[in-house]
Amino acid sequence: MRYGTWILGVTAATLAVPASANLLDDGAFSNADSGAQTSNSAWVLTVNFPDTVDDAAQFQTGFANAQNTGVGGTEAPGTGAGVWFKPFEGQQGGNTNEPKAQADLFQSVIAPGNGDYTLSFVAGRETNFTAAEFSVTLASSGTGGSDTVDLLTAVIPNGNLGGAASTNPGGTPFSLTLNGVTAGDTLSVRAVMVDGMDSLVNPQSAFLDSFELVPEPASFGLLGAAGLALLRRRK
Repeated sequence: MRYGTWILGVTAATLAVPASANLLDDGAFSNADSGAQTSNSAWVLTVNFPDTVDDAAQFQTGFANAQNTGVGGTEAPGTGAGVWFKPFEGQQGGNTNEPKAQADLFQSVIAPGNGDYTLSFVAGRETNFTAAEFSVTLASSGTGGSDTVDLLTAVIPNGNLGGAASTNPGGTPFSLTLNGVTAGDTLSVRAVMVDGMDSLVNPQSAFLDSFELVPEPASFGLLGAAGLALLRRRK
C-alpha cells in the first residue's frame, strides 16, 4: 500500500518576527526617567548643557507624552514620557557667547529578515521653535539606504503632545520606509536637534514620541516562499 504524507515546515526566523512586532526597545519611552536623559532602555539621548546647568533635551512626562493627552490615553497622568527638545537653552536671552543647543536621540537594531521596514512616530512643534535642523532619520547599514523627515518644514499644528490645553494632543503622525533591506543589516533610528536657539518668544519647544519600527507584512508573511517548505514522504 502506498500513501503520501505532507509535512509542513516553517522556518524559525519567520515565526520569530511577527509582521506587527515593534523592533525598537521601549518605543514609547514608558521606562524613561522624566526630567533626565536616562532611558532605562536601548535609547541613547545625548545633549549639551549650553549654560552648564540646563539640558538641551530630556525625557518628560505630561506635555511631552503622547500616551496621555490630558483627556485620556493608555498611560496614567504622571507616568510614561516623550522627548522634550529645548532650543531656548541655546544662547539664552540672545547671549551669543553661550553655545547653541544640541540633542541626539539614537537606537539601532538588527534587521531580522530581508524586506521592507517602516518607522512611525509622532511629533510636536511649537510656533517659535528655532534650530538649524530638527529631523528624524531611518537608515540601513546595507542595502536599504536611508530616509529622513525634516520636522522644521513639515506641517505640524502648534502645540505639545499631552495636556488638555494642547492644540496637537497625541502628536502629528509621520512615517519613513526603507525598501529592500537585507537580513543582518543594522537599522538606525536617529532624531536630532542641531543649533537650537532661544527665539526670545514663547512657546518654542518640540517633542517626539511613539516610535515603532516594523517589517512590512508582505516581506514577512508566513506564506512567503522562503518561510515554508512542503515535503512529501511516500511509503
